[in-house]
Amino acid sequence: MKRNSLLKKFDDETVNLWEQIYRMKDLLESTDDFELSDLGNKFLDQIADAIEEGEIQVEDIRDRILLD
Repeated sequence: MKRNSLLKKFDDETVNLWEQIYRMKDLLESTDDFELSDLGNKFLDQIADAIEEGEIQVEDIRDRILLD
């Protein structure tokens, strides 16, 4: 697979990942259960922190794709 094609697909899947995480949060918020909604928000924050600040970040993968 060519780098540009791989990068485009990777970026698309990254967007899909975020959309799915937000759909999960929205689902929990739709229950009108404050505690469940709060857990959903904290779960989203936890995932976001891991993705954005973890040892391996999306940009690391993008950079590697561009190097090959």
